[in-house]
Amino acid sequence: MTKNKQDATLRKDLTVEVSSMREEIPLFGGVVPNPDKVIATRGHGKSLDLYDELESDAHVKAVISKRKRVVIAREWMVNEADNSDEAVRAAELVRNCITAINFDKVTENFLDALMKGYAVGEIMWEDDSELGIIRPAEIRSRKPQRFVFRLTDNGFETRLVTMNSPFDGIALPERKFIVFTYGKKYENPYGTGLGNSVFWPVYFKRKGITFWLTFCDKFGSPTAVGKYPINATQNERETLCEALRCITNDYGIALSEGMEVSLLEAAKSSTDTYEKLARYMDEQISEVVLGETGTTNQSGSGGSNARDQVGNEIRLETAKADADALCECLNETLVRWIIDLNMPGAPLPKLWRNFEQADDLSVKADRDIKLAQVGVKFNKSYFQNAYNLEDSDFEVVETQHFAPPSAEQMSFAAPDTDELIDDVSVADLEKQMNGILAPIVDLVNKGESYEDILSKLSETYDFLSFDALQNMLKRAVFVSSVWGRLSGKDN
Repeated sequence: MTKNKQDATLRKDLTVEVSSMREEIPLFGGVVPNPDKVIATRGHGKSLDLYDELESDAHVKAVISKRKRVVIAREWMVNEADNSDEAVRAAELVRNCITAINFDKVTENFLDALMKGYAVGEIMWEDDSELGIIRPAEIRSRKPQRFVFRLTDNGFETRLVTMNSPFDGIALPERKFIVFTYGKKYENPYGTGLGNSVFWPVYFKRKGITFWLTFCDKFGSPTAVGKYPINATQNERETLCEALRCITNDYGIALSEGMEVSLLEAAKSSTDTYEKLARYMDEQISEVVLGETGTTNQSGSGGSNARDQVGNEIRLETAKADADALCECLNETLVRWIIDLNMPGAPLPKLWRNFEQADDLSVKADRDIKLAQVGVKFNKSYFQNAYNLEDSDFEVVETQHFAPPSAEQMSFAAPDTDELIDDVSVADLEKQMNGILAPIVDLVNKGESYEDILSKLSETYDFLSFDALQNMLKRAVFVSSVWGRLSGKDN
């Protein structure tokens, strides 16, 4: 049914932005303040330096480094936009430019956004006259707190804070700075870093360790107490204090009522409470950063293969999401700018990190063996594709022709069959002749030679080994011989 003109026309009020950030928070000169509440309430003017201090915690440093390494360890690739010659040249150009810089270090620097919410890199371009291209010689990491964002009609504009412009900053040149944002939502250009969630576990952990150290000091080093009489002179009091300093390093108490010294020890109660608190906070940090605790388990409770496998899958999924987000940012900035400066209008290639999992060859080999045992046949191309083999990996050998068995191999004919015939009934042999041996005996009777019989047997029973075929052939010849003798004997 055809819609009328009124229904097909887009109403103007549907194209107008109603809930803009301008209506949500106050803008001072158009500059958007960082909405991070942890920095606002606990930063004490430190800004993003507060999250730098979090990485002084050993566990935070370990899990953040682990999350970054999973991304950096993956091979980066540049794919052509299409099969055209121009697209191939554009991909090769980007590939050469990225190879010339320390791209893994660049990736690590941009992944600082995981903790802080955003990271900034400055491209140092150079004119490579030898290759005839303009390429990035280096991408230098810059402190993100030196940059602010101003809301304009065209979106957010990144500006650099300077001594002369400490509030709203100065404009930046085009194709110069890359801003990678993590956890961007609600039009927040500053992003939401993991530091916002990691701060409190680290804070409580440090407070707990402070009390733990005080407890250890009091429990490990008893406090000396000296008592002096009420009528003690000043000289006697000083003598007592000097005695206390001789037996303790930091703490000592001088009391009246007697010139005796005793040791006070802290009571032992719940001595593992502080350790449990510290470990629990470490687990919370691992959950926030890695999404799992299996690979950082410190409880000593032992491992679980299923849990570790799930934890590894979670870490890979998290790392892939990080890599995809960063590559998307670089494709819209670095890759696009390289093409714009050198091959304007060329199809844009795509930069990405390869997270495809390699097949477990041992599992595949076990599967292929089982399939072969039930009669499935594989060709050469299958093995090349499945196991990444080349033609040179296959050795061509001449087909071996099996010689007829010797007298020793055919030892089933050596015994006196006349004695065996007396013990074998015609009925038993008929059952064997009419059973599975009948087609084999038929092959023996029609075969022109031992090789011919064995070849036909291998085609008919291709799931059996050579030794099994020989044993079957021996049995068929024996039964056929005995059957012939019995038939003659009966006649």
